[in-house]
Amino acid sequence: MEKREYIKIVEPSSPMPTNTNHLKDLNDNFWKEWVFYYLLDFYKNHSKLELQTIIKEEQTRKHPRPEREITKYIRKYLRDNIKFSLRGFKVFGEVTNDEDVEGNYDITLIHSYWENEFYFECKNLSLDSKKSHIDKYVYTKIYPKNKPPKMDGGVYRYFNGKYAQNQNFGGLLGFVLADDIKSIKDRIIQKLDNQFDTSPNGDLRQIINKSILANDFTFDSIHSRFNKDFTLHHLLFELNKN
Repeated sequence: MEKREYIKIVEPSSPMPTNTNHLKDLNDNFWKEWVFYYLLDFYKNHSKLELQTIIKEEQTRKHPRPEREITKYIRKYLRDNIKFSLRGFKVFGEVTNDEDVEGNYDITLIHSYWENEFYFECKNLSLDSKKSHIDKYVYTKIYPKNKPPKMDGGVYRYFNGKYAQNQNFGGLLGFVLADDIKSIKDRIIQKLDNQFDTSPNGDLRQIINKSILANDFTFDSIHSRFNKDFTLHHLLFELNKN
């Protein structure tokens, strides 16, 4: 088992009730704590050798998409976790969203007694001369073949009518495969501070650093959406580190 002492992880102090009536009364914060716990469990205990082998194989392809393979690996890791299943959690991928605008969630975490679902968009992160990975994580202009350009991006999808329109929170997982995670995190926060030119929602209100158990690789960004606060929970997994 990998040590990874730099990852702080603690099982939530509030136990899972056995009474179904009590389960129905639990709030979003209770369920989110358990979701974070299982995502941190993956980050701390996954097999680096196994995952690196998958990533390297994907990178030999003509059009590699390592974030897709990492996401699939995370979903499998969670499904194989007996305690995750016994506690009533389920994970899905490529689930079509609930809105008219086309889109798919990379990871959806649910529980039978939780009225909400926790959606995660997953992105590859590294620094390059064009800063394209940072842009795609937040927002960027894309140029589809034979179609007019449009805005898109991991964060942007929560504010353009695609993602989590009936909730006040969502999530992003960033996979750092090269470069310095601090620089990447700083650039993401800097770009988040720019207003979305083509969307009336999503302007940044606040950054809460080290938001999950004081882990350096986590932060929350609180945005304005429909005149209410909308929280994005960010977890940046440095997968090129032991």
